[in-house]
Amino acid sequence: MLYQLVQKLLGTSPVKSRPIIDPEKFGLLKNQLQKELFQPETESKAFFPEEAALVKSIRTETAALNRNNMTRTQAYLAYYRRNPEVHWAFLAHMVSRNGGYHMTDLKSSSMDHLLSQEERQKFFLFLERANSAIFADAFPQLLLYEHSKQKELRLRKYFPIFHISRFMAPIWESFIKEPHSPLLTTSLIINEQRMIQERVLKRTRHGEILLRLDFQLQEFLGFTNVIFPYVNKQDGIRSLTGLTVERFADSKQRIETGKFLYELLFQDSAVFHGVGEFANSVPHSGSRMDYWERIYTCDAVAKDDKIYSPLLQDAWADYPIFSLQSTDWFTKESFIEDLQESPLIKKVDLTKKVLDNINHLKAINELKALF
Repeated sequence: MLYQLVQKLLGTSPVKSRPIIDPEKFGLLKNQLQKELFQPETESKAFFPEEAALVKSIRTETAALNRNNMTRTQAYLAYYRRNPEVHWAFLAHMVSRNGGYHMTDLKSSSMDHLLSQEERQKFFLFLERANSAIFADAFPQLLLYEHSKQKELRLRKYFPIFHISRFMAPIWESFIKEPHSPLLTTSLIINEQRMIQERVLKRTRHGEILLRLDFQLQEFLGFTNVIFPYVNKQDGIRSLTGLTVERFADSKQRIETGKFLYELLFQDSAVFHGVGEFANSVPHSGSRMDYWERIYTCDAVAKDDKIYSPLLQDAWADYPIFSLQSTDWFTKESFIEDLQESPLIKKVDLTKKVLDNINHLKAINELKALF
């Protein structure tokens, strides 16, 4: 069943779903996407000077903002503020925040005995590569759309030069004619997760690392939580909602998880406004102190019984942008079916669960220190 995963994650009765767009429009879109499968993967070389300047500008801006997790995360939020109809940018901001937290967790005092330095490095490079690859693929799309609002552009012409999947061409063309935020968001979720599968996991050794990530870090409790801080519960503690990601190596499950997170973020008004207030008032630092300053500190010296959760800039140096294969992931008609349905789910408060995970993780870490 399509949404068995969320039932397992939330322990609920069967999850209901709804069409993302009405069946007639889905049929038309499916026909357009089917035609894309037969389009040759050729790169246009006939760019006018103004078009070439735009390509150069987008490449320069994307590379500058792809420096590290902090720059990417803030870039998504700034873009969303300029283009609030592009819901995916806000979702990407919050998921990227979690990516930063996972990066700094590797250097936190709650995990200092659980992993060797070599293991920390490998896990960080996996997280960085995936985070960077998504930004390198998605941000040119976002910028092209933003430019199209100012001056009409034939987006399809630019996609091959940025190695953007042909899957996205009909989606953006449809969005420009008739904006439909859930359809665009779901399409970008599908695109980025299928792209990661094809260009990162299949073609690098990170796939092997991910299998171990599934096994080992789920054992360490809480590392695979994607959390959204959405309301102040008490001083220094914000209530959390979100999901626990399981079977991350499976692209289909990652797509469904992305859909669930989108529903949580945009369909529950309390979550949407609470997370928005958090995102706008607390700049992303990579430290979990951002949302739980009563429990975490970014000060390595004066911890005061708090968990040391470093700033990203203190935990990891910037790494060069990884070059990726340009292979288009959109090779099967069956991939289109992921656009049909979206889950209907309710907010789940993860605050107590995450607090319990912290205590368990500290206990495991302290036990490991004895051996």
